Amino acid sequence: MGNIFSDVVEQIAARGRANNEAEGDFRDEEGFLCCGNCKTRKEHRLDLGEKTVLVPCMCKCRSEQAERERQEEERRKFREMVERRRKDGITDPSYLGQTFDQDDGRNQKISDVCRKYVDHWEEMKADNIGILFYGGVGTGKSFLACCIANALIDKCVRVSVTNFPRILNKLQGFGEDKQEFLDKLDRYDLLVLDDLGVERDTSYSVEQVFNVIDARSRSGKPLIVTTNLSLADLQNPPSLGYARIYDRILEMCPIKLKLAGESRRTANAAERRDKARKILGL
Repeated sequence: MGNIFSDVVEQIAARGRANNEAEGDFRDEEGFLCCGNCKTRKEHRLDLGEKTVLVPCMCKCRSEQAERERQEEERRKFREMVERRRKDGITDPSYLGQTFDQDDGRNQKISDVCRKYVDHWEEMKADNIGILFYGGVGTGKSFLACCIANALIDKCVRVSVTNFPRILNKLQGFGEDKQEFLDKLDRYDLLVLDDLGVERDTSYSVEQVFNVIDARSRSGKPLIVTTNLSLADLQNPPSLGYARIYDRILEMCPIKLKLAGESRRTANAAERRDKARKILGL
């Protein structure tokens, strides 16, 4: 039985050696096939007891190439996983491409805080530290929140970016699956809620907003909120329903960043207007 096994191994090794030889290869003084490129051996001896068989192996340059291919395949799979998580968590396509690379530096100190939040994410997550972005329309609140989200997704952190109008539309259509939807939101390591305060001011809306915020509070995971409301508005809510919501948000978001200045949307519209006038001779 041992002879049969060694004969089979020798036959397989012989076929492997034949397929392993390339143009420029040579044999050294001990009879081993060597790579014509890196000059290292492409064979080694395998001791089968009664006989020794030469079996193929990778030379240095082929081994390095195989390692590069392995690493590239890992990077490819990682990139695919990152993009799946990005599309799974970000509901609005306009949020997808907002990154720190596009930051105009108008609020550099705040931008630096946002970058540090990403750099120290594990600490932020462990201590359940969220951010409240507040200020006027078009000042870059949503942009910076999405920059954080996309930077963390690039690190394979599970992040969801959405807003209450979208959430309310989904909840109205879910019926008995509302709790399942809320549970899904809380599975994300970071939840970004954009434009708090633009949702409809009805008792149903207030109740559902509270349910989302309360569930997030109980999850023990960080929350980022953007709003056009002022800090005074949040600290002096118009009703008990809003008081319950704002109180939790202020507790979960100890980092409070005010963005001020001219609306970027107004500036962008003026720039496009001036360009159009120049082209059209107006």
